[in-house]
Amino acid sequence: MPQKSAEQLKQKTAALKKKLAAKASSMDAAKVRLAKKKIRRVQRRRRVIDARAKKLAVKDEAAKAE
Repeated sequence: MPQKSAEQLKQKTAALKKKLAAKASSMDAAKVRLAKKKIRRVQRRRRVIDARAKKLAVKDEAAKAE
């Protein structure tokens, strides 16, 4: 399975939030919690990818400066 980019994860988060907003009133509490948990997991994956990219960029700049 190919890795997802931060932009793809951002789009997935937006889609999940939109779906939750549209269907939350008809979902029971357990399903709402699961949907929110899924959103949080995708957001965390995106933040980790962004942090790693930033860390690598700083490392590359330091290597080029030397």
